[in-house]
Amino acid sequence: MSGSPSETSSETAQRTVVIVGAGQGGARTAQALRRQGWQGRVLLLGQEPEAPYERPPLSKEVLAEGADPECVPLFKPGQAESQGIELETGVAVTALDTAAKRLSCADGREVAWDALVLATGARPRRLSVPGADLPGVHLLRTAADARALAPELTEGRRVLLVGGGFIGLEVAASARRRGCRVTVVEAAPHLIGRAMGPKISRFLRQLHIEKGVHIRLSGQVSAFEGEERLEGAVLADGTRLPAEVAVVGIGCLAEDSLARAAGIDCDDGVLTDAFCATSAPGVWAVGDCTRHENRWLGRRVRLESWENAELAPQVAARAICGKPEPYAAVPWFWTDQYGLNLQLLGLTAFEGELVWRGTPLEGPAVAFELEHGMVRGAALFDSGRERRPVKQIIESRSRVDPEALADPGVSLRDLAKSLA
Repeated sequence: MSGSPSETSSETAQRTVVIVGAGQGGARTAQALRRQGWQGRVLLLGQEPEAPYERPPLSKEVLAEGADPECVPLFKPGQAESQGIELETGVAVTALDTAAKRLSCADGREVAWDALVLATGARPRRLSVPGADLPGVHLLRTAADARALAPELTEGRRVLLVGGGFIGLEVAASARRRGCRVTVVEAAPHLIGRAMGPKISRFLRQLHIEKGVHIRLSGQVSAFEGEERLEGAVLADGTRLPAEVAVVGIGCLAEDSLARAAGIDCDDGVLTDAFCATSAPGVWAVGDCTRHENRWLGRRVRLESWENAELAPQVAARAICGKPEPYAAVPWFWTDQYGLNLQLLGLTAFEGELVWRGTPLEGPAVAFELEHGMVRGAALFDSGRERRPVKQIIESRSRVDPEALADPGVSLRDLAKSLA
């Protein structure tokens, strides 16, 4: 393995790690390699023209407040250079040769590696219906997408969100803050269907309705209409909804085509073990493009989350540097809407036994989902300060007194300590 303890520092210094993808996962991998003591070359290749930036602000501050899409850069000025990280943007990698350990770029260049990290991310699912290519119909994934969408969210405009997941609801909240008239169409019978069940999501629905958003559940867009640009949408039941702007947010597909073409094992994402290693020797993968083995969950999982793009690079960097530690984190997701902060711990639809501490939308609240007396997941409404003890309670896999969980007078920190 490249960078193993048996190698001398001079040998390691002659080796090259190439990272394909300069999003959060790729940038964090480069930084983690340096923190772990990698002395060789680090080459970071990004297809977007921008330097690495965080994506969560795109649906929030950028749309709601007009912030620059690159408002949260992943490298401080001069940081990449000072750490010896060679960052190249606007570079499209077209093929991998895992046997020869070389990759090809669209400009005809070939690059050799000793270790390769795939951080190619994900691409938005497109809605394959008539009119989907009309001006006014948007996707939101990149800084360029945000720059195109933000000027369209002007006061009084009718905005249609296709998909009631995190992206759809965050954009809905941002559009309402800009004074737009907003409708959300969700195909499932409740919002955020992939991350939580109706017992939790009903509070988000209530919040959006109170803010003036019109929500249609169990609805499907069958066509977009318009002459020169978007004028409205037609639902499967024949309903016509007027709209000048539409944002399609129906999930993402793992960008694993490069790995597939190279013969690397994939299944709705690049398959990796608990150390982010792929089926090809010397090739690792991190972030949204992967389906990784998570030791805490005890199975492979594909996570499209900010945290996964932070943690997986650390796991990969340690493995490349000969200090392997398995990926074993409790999954964590978060969203901000209208000033509400909602955090989800665990990987559950919250359809089982729930124990509530507090009342959502009326103040800080936590919903614990119990299974056989153990907490397997939690939803935190404006309760970010409780995330650490709640995570510790979940990690303990211990039976917990439901009355103690529900009692605001019982410290969750003390409860976590007692279980530890």
